[in-house]
Amino acid sequence: FSLPRLRFLDGLRRIALFAMMFVQIVAWALLSTLWCSSAMKILVNQEAANAEAVAKCYSGPEQNVWELVMGKQIDIGAASSTLELAQRAHVGPGMKGVELNSNNGGGMRALVRLAGVDSMIGVELTKSVVETGKKRTAEEGLSDKIKFINKNSLENGLPDASADFVYSKDAWCYMPDKQQIIDQAARIVKPGGKVMFTDWIEGEGLSDPEAQRFLSLMTFPAIPTVEEYAQMLKKAGFEVEIAENSGRFSPAMDSYVHMLKRQAVYDAKKLLGWDEEAYDKLISDFEFMAKLAQEGKIIQGMFVGRKKGKKNVQSEM
Repeated sequence: FSLPRLRFLDGLRRIALFAMMFVQIVAWALLSTLWCSSAMKILVNQEAANAEAVAKCYSGPEQNVWELVMGKQIDIGAASSTLELAQRAHVGPGMKGVELNSNNGGGMRALVRLAGVDSMIGVELTKSVVETGKKRTAEEGLSDKIKFINKNSLENGLPDASADFVYSKDAWCYMPDKQQIIDQAARIVKPGGKVMFTDWIEGEGLSDPEAQRFLSLMTFPAIPTVEEYAQMLKKAGFEVEIAENSGRFSPAMDSYVHMLKRQAVYDAKKLLGWDEEAYDKLISDFEFMAKLAQEGKIIQGMFVGRKKGKKNVQSEM
C-alpha cells in the first residue's frame, strides 16, 4: 500500500475506535440513569420519619384530620377496599388474622364484622391510638374477637406460623425497611397462608423534589414501586398473586380536597385550633397530593401473596 492509503486506513481505525468508545459512554450513561430512576426514593432526613415522629403525628390533630376525610378506618377505600382484599385473597370465616400497624383497628373490625373472620390481633405502636381502638372495639361488642398489642410491629412477639393471614392497609409506608415488615408477615403466617395489604406507592414520573416534599409531609421514610414490593414478597418466600394499582388513590384524594375545602371547613379548622395558617398549609398539602395522584405519580398498590408450603388457605374455606 501507498503511504497516503495507509494513513487513510489508520484514520478510519481511529474513527471506529472513538465511535466505539462514544457508544460505550452513552450506553453507560443510559444505564446509570435507568438505575438511578429505578432506585427507591428515600427521605433525606430520616430522623423526621422515625417511630417517634410517626407516633407524634398520630397522637395529635393529624389523626383526627385523617378520620375527618377518611372515616374511622383511616385508609384509602376503607371497608370496601378491605372487603375487596379479603375476597381476592380468599380470606373469611374460620380464619384468624394479624394486622401489623393496625392503627385504631377499623380494618380488623370490618374483617370480623363484614367478612366473617373469626378473630384478629392488631399490633400498633402509638398508645393513644391503641386505647381508641380498644374503646371502639368494645363499643361494637367485638372485644372477644379483636385484641391489640401496643408494640412496634417488628417486635410483636407473636409465635411463628400462628396466623392464617397477615393484613395491613396503607400503613407499611411508615416502615423504614419494608423488607423487615414483610419478613415479619412471612414469619407469622402459616405455610399456605396469605399476606394481603395496600400501601401508598410510587407511580410514574415522580421527581426527586416532589418525592422529598411528599415523603416529608406524610412522615414516610421511603416509598417503593409496585414491582419493588413484589420483589420483596418473593424474597420473603411468598408467591405473588396480586401486585397492582388499585385505582383508588386519585378519586379518594379529590374527595378529601373537596371535604376540606367545601364540606368540612368548620370541622377542619376546629381540629387545627382555629389556626388559619395551619389550615391553609393543610389545603396546600392535600392539593399537592391530589395533583400527584391525578398525574399518576403516587398510587395505591394492592398486594396478595401466598406463603409457600403445603397448607392452602383457600382449600379450607
